[in-house]
Amino acid sequence: MTGEKDIRTLLATIHPVRREGEYVYVLWPYGKPLAPAIEAAVREAEGLTAVLPRAEADAMGLHYDFVGAWITLEVHSTSEALGLTAAVSAALTDAQINCNVLAGFHHDHLLVPVADADRALEVLHELAGDTSQRTAAKLLLRTETPEDRDAILALTAAAFSVSPLTGLPVDGEPAEVGLLRQLFDCEEYLPAFSIVAELDGEIVGYAISTRGWVGELGLLGLGPIGVVPRLQRHGIGSALIHETVMRANAAGERGIALLGSPEYYSRFGFVSSTSLGIQPPKPEWGDDFQLLPLAVWPGGIHGTFRYAGPLAAM
Repeated sequence: MTGEKDIRTLLATIHPVRREGEYVYVLWPYGKPLAPAIEAAVREAEGLTAVLPRAEADAMGLHYDFVGAWITLEVHSTSEALGLTAAVSAALTDAQINCNVLAGFHHDHLLVPVADADRALEVLHELAGDTSQRTAAKLLLRTETPEDRDAILALTAAAFSVSPLTGLPVDGEPAEVGLLRQLFDCEEYLPAFSIVAELDGEIVGYAISTRGWVGELGLLGLGPIGVVPRLQRHGIGSALIHETVMRANAAGERGIALLGSPEYYSRFGFVSSTSLGIQPPKPEWGDDFQLLPLAVWPGGIHGTFRYAGPLAAM
């Protein structure tokens, strides 16, 4: 597994998780065989410092003067990443929380006073959230150009390398990549609704909407939407959806249809298409096929949604 180097990505995805139990530092008795309960150890010229559960230390009669909660930062960083522990320690210091850092191969671990554990988790979640918001705030959302397409296709291949349906790695090129190639060349392609998200000169997200219909009424069909894996859950997908909705309202579009999770897309105002009298292209899609009525939604519309040609063939 490759470690992340970008400090902004690391901070936004630290995902702090508290282990069960209480942990202590002890000076391990000289010559005593190491116990299986030891979770971490540091050998110094003066002796061996061991970290182990408090109950184990009590059972062995070992002295300690610090009782800590163990918090793991589940992001996987690389040793070449600069600033992660400094930023985390600074945030906890600002909150007046003492912190001891243990760096493992896969993750960084923090020992904080038990009494401060809940507050430390709040501070760390706030740090991650603030970093995500700053990332979203620096995004440039703009219309795609033909010169962007290689980067968009590469981004899409990475974004869909794991199937959203099965959670398993995809063999070969994800279907969404070939679908995008076809959408770029189809009659229903709408340049104004082919939107990239750019961060520090890198294309990190993409959303496309093409022409669809219910009867003779033109609507937008949104998708695919992709974000580079290292920046997923940073608000980039949300920013692309908001930008699409803003452009659609400004252009006098009537509504936007998509296939996706109702739990996620309901936050943007999407509802089951059938609640508006619109049937999904495939009955088995059920409530996963959703529609967002825009400012000039005419109401009283009934029928089955038809996607652009390449999407209709899915």
